[in-house]
Amino acid sequence: MASRERYLLTRDKVERMLDARTADEAIRSLVELGYGDGTESVSAAEFETLLSGELEKTYKLVIGMVPEQAYFEVLLYPNDYHNIKALLKAEFLGISAEGLLIDAGVFSIDEITEMIQGRNYSAMRENMAQGVEEAIEAYGTTGDPQAVDLILDRACYKDMSVLANALGIGFIKGYLSLKIDTINLKSYVRVRAMKKPRDFFSKIFIEGGSVPERLYIGGYDETVEHFADRLDTYGLKDVFVEGSQMLKDTGRFTALEKLCDNLILDYMQEAKFVTCGIEPLIAYIVAKESEIKTARIIMAGKLAGLPAESIRERVRDTYV
Repeated sequence: MASRERYLLTRDKVERMLDARTADEAIRSLVELGYGDGTESVSAAEFETLLSGELEKTYKLVIGMVPEQAYFEVLLYPNDYHNIKALLKAEFLGISAEGLLIDAGVFSIDEITEMIQGRNYSAMRENMAQGVEEAIEAYGTTGDPQAVDLILDRACYKDMSVLANALGIGFIKGYLSLKIDTINLKSYVRVRAMKKPRDFFSKIFIEGGSVPERLYIGGYDETVEHFADRLDTYGLKDVFVEGSQMLKDTGRFTALEKLCDNLILDYMQEAKFVTCGIEPLIAYIVAKESEIKTARIIMAGKLAGLPAESIRERVRDTYV
């Protein structure tokens, strides 16, 4: 996997994109890294197509290296659920889902489309089928697209937890636990900032992380400083304090999101010390996902005409 890592976006290349005079100049850095076929001319306005294609290419490359896809399905499940959400929302709104789907799930785009449009869930995992039915019912009752997201996100991470436990690989279980912890932490900070009642947080809390729901609920009315001490044992104290302070100072959640993503990327660094195992391949996919998120932030900022320093504040760390 080390041979592929040299094609990842380094900090120097991130800075080059940030300092580019135009969005078209910035996207050339991605083409030079091998995005697309590495040679074609791509306009800045087409960056989403370029990034989606790179994500799909990454999954196919890595999965093709091993005989057993099950090790990677824990990372493929979110793409299936993304496609389900896109298909359902497109149906509810009477629009096409074309261009919104990712061809990098356990199910192909054609398969998942036929399942949703035909309401045939027999090939789905139990949590997925139940989540789809609940989401459809919830939208019919509330007309709220956010209800679709909440229900399917919880089903997705339940599916991921079941698989991670079945695989029994500590690195994968640790990654998923940390991923869920960061999602819950971001939700908690948002809910508190919006002054929602604590039972609202219970509705969106995702099981499967190391931080129990009761810890969040028990500290709901505490100051940032006091609640931060509760998180110290779980390695989330500094992220919570810094992210909360930035939110207080600027009214933006971007610092917390960035810090949480960096925490996951730091965890992935452990894979560099594994010479024989699935860990480096898992880390490469997660690193590539982070890279694509960074590229998206930069390209969106460039097209919006934001100054480099403003974009730089949101850019994640790099794996290499």
